[in-house]
Amino acid sequence: MIHWKSKHFVILGSALLLAGCGTAKTSPRSHTSAPSSLNSASPSRASMKNLDPLTGLPSSHHGPLLAVMVENSEYGRPQYGLRSADVVYEAYTEFFYYSRFMLLFYGKEPAQVGPVRSARPYFVSWVHEWPGAAYVHAGASDPGYVSINRDHIHNLDVDANAYGLAYRVNYRPAPHNLFVSIPKAAQMAQASWGNPGISPHWQFGPKPGKTPPRYQTITLTWNTHNTIEQWRWDEQQRGWTRWVLCPECPDNQYVQVMGENSHKPVLASNIIIQYTQEEYLPDPAHTGWIQIQTHGQGKALLILGNHIYHGTWRNQGPGMPTKFYLNNGEPAKFAPGQTWIEVVPNSQSAANPFQLQLQ
Repeated sequence: MIHWKSKHFVILGSALLLAGCGTAKTSPRSHTSAPSSLNSASPSRASMKNLDPLTGLPSSHHGPLLAVMVENSEYGRPQYGLRSADVVYEAYTEFFYYSRFMLLFYGKEPAQVGPVRSARPYFVSWVHEWPGAAYVHAGASDPGYVSINRDHIHNLDVDANAYGLAYRVNYRPAPHNLFVSIPKAAQMAQASWGNPGISPHWQFGPKPGKTPPRYQTITLTWNTHNTIEQWRWDEQQRGWTRWVLCPECPDNQYVQVMGENSHKPVLASNIIIQYTQEEYLPDPAHTGWIQIQTHGQGKALLILGNHIYHGTWRNQGPGMPTKFYLNNGEPAKFAPGQTWIEVVPNSQSAANPFQLQLQ
């Protein structure tokens, strides 16, 4: 485990992350060492039946599982659906410039989700990890369509075969105004493919305790123009609230990200920083497709409730779930609640300005 020696620690790409893993001494008071409470007995099989496999929280209604592509440019904010999602994936799209979201819903049904955007092959790979999930998107890159067909994804493409599912609002310009109804998407998915059972991808531990994490602000700089995001520990709610830098606001202040359906703050229990290989792909339109490694293994920063660990991720191949481990080899135990998986590049370059800062 890592012994944090300074008050402020900045990670650029994964070079420093790799340098820090496995070499430093363990501090008995460090929040990066596994607490004994995470080794408590697992819930009984009977109680597990009533738990959402994506969140570990009690749930009376399950499925069908939906994965929805959502925009994250300044023109698409505020988004609808971020608070209600069980799991959120965030990764770059074109030019290493904008990030994009994929929201997973397994029983919660917000009235409106979006703006809905197009698919990419690495997002398709993550959908493939959840057998039976229906993929809601508006078109795709050419490699995205290849992946959808190859992996036999349950496809709800609002531009091709899911006509009538999406609608446009008149208070935003196109293409940033396309939305879907999750209840309607769930009905369409169940009519086509039923409601397949979903197995959990990770183990869940107890709820976070009162002890605050060593670092209470996590800043992700996807690009310095319009996508600088923060996670801030909320002591009262014992979770991580989300904030985004607002360039057009006075003093470039951060604005809290709210659930536009519920009008409550987005609150994550777990934040996974998954480091992986990313590279450009040539394409006829020169729009800057990229390729992101989704199989194999790599380093990860695991923010699980009020504990922070250096660890690893592993994926054995197409259709297999990505697993996360502590550096001692034990499976990571997630805090019950919403999980965000931030998939970021291994290294920093002029074209790829990603930075991570813990404070």
